[in-house]
Amino acid sequence: MPLLACLLTSPPAASEDQAPSERVDVAPPVTHAGDNSNADGPTKSASTSAPADDSHPTPEADEAKRKGGWQAEVFVDVAWGFNSNSPNNHVYRGMFTNPRTNELAVNNVGAFIRHPAREGQPWIFELGFHAGAAVDALTSGEPIPGGDDGKFAGSEVFKHIALGNVGIALPKAKTVFAAGVFEGPMGIGSFWTRHNWNYTTTWESNLVPYYLAGAKIAQPLPAGFELSGWVVNGFQSYADLNSAPSGLVGLTWTRGPTPVSSPRSGETALSLATYVYFGPEGTSLEAKDWLVYWDTWAIYDFDDHFSLAAVWDLGVDRAGRANELQSLYTGGALFARGTVFEGKHAKVDLAVRPEASLDRDGRFFGVDQWLISGTGTASLQLYDHLLVRAEYRYDHSTATNGFFYQHELGGDDDVGLATDQHTVFLSLTGWWDFFF
Repeated sequence: MPLLACLLTSPPAASEDQAPSERVDVAPPVTHAGDNSNADGPTKSASTSAPADDSHPTPEADEAKRKGGWQAEVFVDVAWGFNSNSPNNHVYRGMFTNPRTNELAVNNVGAFIRHPAREGQPWIFELGFHAGAAVDALTSGEPIPGGDDGKFAGSEVFKHIALGNVGIALPKAKTVFAAGVFEGPMGIGSFWTRHNWNYTTTWESNLVPYYLAGAKIAQPLPAGFELSGWVVNGFQSYADLNSAPSGLVGLTWTRGPTPVSSPRSGETALSLATYVYFGPEGTSLEAKDWLVYWDTWAIYDFDDHFSLAAVWDLGVDRAGRANELQSLYTGGALFARGTVFEGKHAKVDLAVRPEASLDRDGRFFGVDQWLISGTGTASLQLYDHLLVRAEYRYDHSTATNGFFYQHELGGDDDVGLATDQHTVFLSLTGWWDFFF
């Protein structure tokens, strides 16, 4: 299938003051109704609501949004991570968004420009480029067209296309059509970490696609529902995996934001979604060899100072075979985020996240194991342009031979890998955006 992509836009009914996002980005306080594509907070589907860090725009910014409709943004994400296992290769195994430890790493730098659908301007456009250690890790599994004989550009060029899509939202039917390269709608956690409540992402989030290449149609329905269908290259792939596309169907529901009573502030909101991915992920196109992956999540905003979220997934590969060739994955996480201080130019959030994932046959992480983790994060946001974080994370693997790299053991098949890992991250993320 040619290189296309999944839609990453909010439906026409969404607030025209906000940029859209497909994936749930669990982050600090929220801007409701379709914010994100680079706003901070859980925002899974174009129509869902979720926490976002830029939830207090200035009157000047609001006016610019109303008059213009375009947004441009640049950002940089730098972190230093301590790893208790001190691997010589400095690699945090299985992690895309924060792949380097025991060094100062430039994980991601990027620039975006976007135009969401709005009244009188139903067209959609997004273009973004990024680079860094996280981008290299994310695209390390990209297939090379032609295999070992493939040469020149390939994923070395495509990997820098963070977003690249166009579309239209029909004014009356509110149906959205789009194609290009988009953020995937499955899972909780954005690849651009400033959108997330925690700095590191969950194991579940590193399994479902951060990006998709294909096309999408989305239809808002009565009572807060939205139905979407996707045709994509593969389960996170710019390049063609085979001669047949894969599919994704999704259903989301959002209970509209309701103002809370004093002394609380902000709004309360609830969003639910479920997605099913299906298609061939290898050379065989038979249905019995398809990957089938079911993703479900929920986000509840108690007000603008406290939010909860949860996600759970189930995946079966070679689903038509009930014998030794079948593989199973299941796992998920719980999220909680609260604001403990909020001033004119500063805000402090605390977030916690327990999680567990079973990769029974090593389909995704290469090892039959449970991965059990706990994460705590303190986030200081300054002047709506700077995010300083301190995070502690503990990971445990039940793999017989261990899972995490340590010291000189930096190969997946090395004997004596670690079963436990403690990490501490200190991160600095800066961004600047403007509307025109």
